[in-house]
Amino acid sequence: MAHLMTNKQLTIDNIDCVENLHYTPLEGKYLKVLYVKTLFIYLAFMVLALFLLLADTFNYRYLTVVGMEGVLLIALVVNFFLLPKAFAYKGFAIREHDITYRSGLFFPSVTTIPFCKIQQVSVRQNLITRMFGLYTIDIVNGAQLLANTSIPGLAEEKANEIKVLIIESIRNEGK
Repeated sequence: MAHLMTNKQLTIDNIDCVENLHYTPLEGKYLKVLYVKTLFIYLAFMVLALFLLLADTFNYRYLTVVGMEGVLLIALVVNFFLLPKAFAYKGFAIREHDITYRSGLFFPSVTTIPFCKIQQVSVRQNLITRMFGLYTIDIVNGAQLLANTSIPGLAEEKANEIKVLIIESIRNEGK
């Protein structure tokens, strides 16, 4: 039996806007991952700033290093304060024909990928997410050149369920 496609006209009032979707939040443990990543990044910059002390010809090196370390410390505290707000905004939504991922606090980003445009889906971990038992789903979008969307902070079971759902949806999109 042939599948009938429709092409009904849509109005602005009856379109499901991505702003109105119910987004599934990421695992709460992912906030800890964000804290650890942020701490490592700032510590690396703080250690790099210490190398200015080796510059013998730089007259104000001690004052400069203390100033840089102070600025980095303040930035770290501000970042730690903003992380829960940024984390709370992150989430994903799965509809019949697409998946949407939302992130960003100051520069919000909402990415929607139709299943028919997905070329590859994979599940992975890195060193930090492995410590917390979390996974990331990588979705390669064939509609844009090498476009890759990652949905982080998922439990293993949820990540694998979403991967299977996407693969099944890809298969069903062609029917």
